Amino acid sequence: MVRSRRVTAAAVCGALALFAAPLRAQSPVVLEGFAARAQSSSDPLFGGLGLSAYSGPFGLRVSGALNAFRSTSTVQDYPQGYPSNGYGGGYGCRRGGCGGYGGAYGPGGAGSTLRVGAWTADADLIFEPFRSFAVGRALLLGFSPYAFGGIGYYAARPVGTADTGLTTVSYGAGVRHQLLGWLGVTAEARFRHALRGDSTYANFDRHRAQYRVGLTISFGGGRRATPIAAPSVVAVPVASPVGITPSASMASVGARIVPRVLDLADSYVDAPYQSGGTAPGGFDAPGFVQYVFGREGVTLPRTVRELARSGMTVSTSAANLRPGDLLFFANDGFTPDHVAIYAGRDRIIHATASGGGVRYDVLGQGARGTWFSAHLVTARRVVDGTQAQDRAPSEGDGAPPAGGSGASRPDEAPQPSGGTAR
Repeated sequence: MVRSRRVTAAAVCGALALFAAPLRAQSPVVLEGFAARAQSSSDPLFGGLGLSAYSGPFGLRVSGALNAFRSTSTVQDYPQGYPSNGYGGGYGCRRGGCGGYGGAYGPGGAGSTLRVGAWTADADLIFEPFRSFAVGRALLLGFSPYAFGGIGYYAARPVGTADTGLTTVSYGAGVRHQLLGWLGVTAEARFRHALRGDSTYANFDRHRAQYRVGLTISFGGGRRATPIAAPSVVAVPVASPVGITPSASMASVGARIVPRVLDLADSYVDAPYQSGGTAPGGFDAPGFVQYVFGREGVTLPRTVRELARSGMTVSTSAANLRPGDLLFFANDGFTPDHVAIYAGRDRIIHATASGGGVRYDVLGQGARGTWFSAHLVTARRVVDGTQAQDRAPSEGDGAPPAGGSGASRPDEAPQPSGGTAR
């Protein structure tokens, strides 16, 4: 029994150490409140909390649950359902210890007491393949299945049983559905197996599933393509055409600049694509972004890599994006090599090699929109949420070599099947 508890304690400590790493990396975190019960309605009902951190499709979850009930101290006072489980009567804990009602405690006085009949603790590794794959979730009507496995502890206090605690390994599967951007529901089934086969806790059924339903709240984190350095500050010249000063807040700057940037970008729809292009005669993706923002006094770097370090990171979820944000895409699904300007209502405007020039595309709509949704890796806000500072353009902004090469890679989205999306 002591050795079993030591194994559990070591496992939980290791899980917490691993759990801290993704939190430091500002990965998405999910808080879950849940209820759990085994197959029979007479089994104890547990209520608990879980906390998960994710990195891509993998996550680590720690959770705990209690079976609590109110009861008076009489011989008839058993928690509902426990006798049919083979527990032989009710059980609970007081300051002096735990035992069965009418046994160790004997008849008591009037009134009721809140008692804990059983508890569980688990540390699980989760694999959720569609968590970062919006197209896959869309095909499943918004549901995201996952599998998990881990180590835990299951304890109860039946009457007349000394060893009621088990260190367990468990596994199972579940499904998650996001009702809103931050609120979701889960349902899963777990199978437990004791690590030691000689436990005297004979009432533990290793072949029955424990079912669990929960409500989740997601917060923090966002998809990021590569580990990148601290964001550089967006540069705005002192003598800018819109009269920006170093003391102006970027929230007010964004309200003034973004509509102008989007109107200017719209005026260049159908301008041709040219690798290394930075002017209306031919743009590549970062050249187009640099040009339209630069016309409104915002100096941005020249390459996709440098643009991906500008401004501030924002979540790629539709609820968090604002017009004027820069969206970054990766042909390989990892390293950003294409950039577009978010125009609102899931639309992007960009200089696209596969589209033949400057055009709109709608995320998630049609073959092209589906491709861009699946290859979206990060987003940056360059005219909101930070303080403007003065800096003149320089070679340190990541300008490509003479001849325009090296500015970006052509995107590999499917060819457009119709006219320009508006």
